[in-house]
Amino acid sequence: MHDLTERRRIDLRSRRVLLVGAGGAARGVAPALLDAGIDELWVVNRTPEKADALVDAMGEPGRVHTRYWADLRNLGTFDMIVNATSAGRGGAPLELPFTLATARTLAVDLSYGEAAGPFLAWAQAAGCETRVDGLGMLVEQAAESFAIWHGRRPDTDPVYASLSARADSLHTAD
Repeated sequence: MHDLTERRRIDLRSRRVLLVGAGGAARGVAPALLDAGIDELWVVNRTPEKADALVDAMGEPGRVHTRYWADLRNLGTFDMIVNATSAGRGGAPLELPFTLATARTLAVDLSYGEAAGPFLAWAQAAGCETRVDGLGMLVEQAAESFAIWHGRRPDTDPVYASLSARADSLHTAD
């Protein structure tokens, strides 16, 4: 959340959020989303039992809901969509309906680099003006680990800027 709320100054409060995926990454980010003050969290996964298990583990039936992949077209639009799944990787197109997003929808992929490409391409095609990959999250997770071990949190802005510039130069070279 630090990358979104501190570096990018995005207010997550009162948002209706779709979390795509229910594996380890989704389990890590779901409580942080709730702590950031979102209104509702909708969890969708290709394996319905995993989505149900994550929602049950959250213990907030008024705020956290399960829906199934087949229900995506009927869920309306979201203020934020978080991709925490491998769907769409390996060259396959990401099968999400454009009806989930508007220009104001914040699209966040927990992956970075090429792995984030299919979801971010979908978000661009869906009209999402703000699209974020997981590079900042990676940097912030490293900073948290450093803080646990050394008792102080490092300044992550120079690290993020360096990695982001390197990633941009790699994409430009393609």
